[in-house]
Amino acid sequence: MGELVNATGGCLCGAVRFTIKGTSIRMAQCHCLDCQRASGTGHMSNAIFRIEDVQVTGTTASFASTADSGNVLTRHFCPTCGGRLFLYSKARPGMIVMAAGAFDDSSWFEPEIVLYTKRRPHWDITTDAVPNFEAGPPPKPKG
Repeated sequence: MGELVNATGGCLCGAVRFTIKGTSIRMAQCHCLDCQRASGTGHMSNAIFRIEDVQVTGTTASFASTADSGNVLTRHFCPTCGGRLFLYSKARPGMIVMAAGAFDDSSWFEPEIVLYTKRRPHWDITTDAVPNFEAGPPPKPKG
């Protein structure tokens, strides 16, 4: 299993805050074009948790988009400062994907996987010390 996290975070202006007490499901960096556009950088760093392990205070705005895979992602951000906070994925019911940069202290974050390296800009350096995939992760073996 992942890292046991007891952490807080929020947006740039402080209007939206969150608390997490739980174990991360996965920590990843993604270079897909949607993550690049949503972050304004070459990748997004995310940690996935169970929804019941996260408490959010304040009101968020949201935007839903469809990924290359057909999966619908609904990104949440602060309507005042625009700070990106988390997203929900139709493919991961019961899970919440938290932006690592929104934590007050993200020193616990260590990517376990890097996705969509075929879209990685040459200037955006992420780790090769964990599995890297040209697109999404391979399907889990059945059995």
